[in-house]
Amino acid sequence: MSSAIHWIAAKIAEPGVGDAFAGVFSDAVSDPALREILSTRLQDPYRLALQDALGEPENRVLFFIDVVVGTLLHRMGMTGEPMADADVAALIEMVLPHFADDAGAAPGHASPADDHS
Repeated sequence: MSSAIHWIAAKIAEPGVGDAFAGVFSDAVSDPALREILSTRLQDPYRLALQDALGEPENRVLFFIDVVVGTLLHRMGMTGEPMADADVAALIEMVLPHFADDAGAAPGHASPADDHS
């Protein structure tokens, strides 16, 4: 998972990639057809590969993608710069324990990925 996060961070840091994501995602908020394209053509190949590699169900992999990609894009949007390596390392330290736990949450705590309300 650590290498996947580093790879995602490197992709978002490439010139123009963060800008493209931001533009497409803002348009997708009000465009169901664009959301479908983004889901099936952009996200699904990576989601399926992560599911296979991690042995995690779809809802947990989607949560992983939301947390990691969302955080990286937020940093790019707020600062105009990709996330620094030290911050990527800190993100990894925060995310890995959640996904390393087979139950998906610390004892006594529900996983947000499991909340279907």
